[in-house]
Amino acid sequence: MNTSRVRIPEISSLETAIRLYYEKIELGNKEITELFRNIGYKKATALKEVAKQKMDEDDVPQWNALRVNTKTAYEAWGLNIDDLERRYRKLQKLSLFQGGVT
Repeated sequence: MNTSRVRIPEISSLETAIRLYYEKIELGNKEITELFRNIGYKKATALKEVAKQKMDEDDVPQWNALRVNTKTAYEAWGLNIDDLERRYRKLQKLSLFQGGVT
């Protein structure tokens, strides 16, 4: 199998990553460029290709040729929703001691 190698960029924020995970069943270029910091549509397309390969491996159906399954995409990109949520809760808890700044 031909697997793509793509550097996974930094997420724009924990809050955005968590919101998109629960808000969108599938992700397109618009959501992917929102999820990751400073990327364009070309990079979003490359990231979608990595997610599509993971979808094929896991037999996850693709309902829209321009979008990828959110859960599988996060897995393909190394984003663990439980870890993201834990980190977000910890930051919220710590911000109480820093004057409420998030």
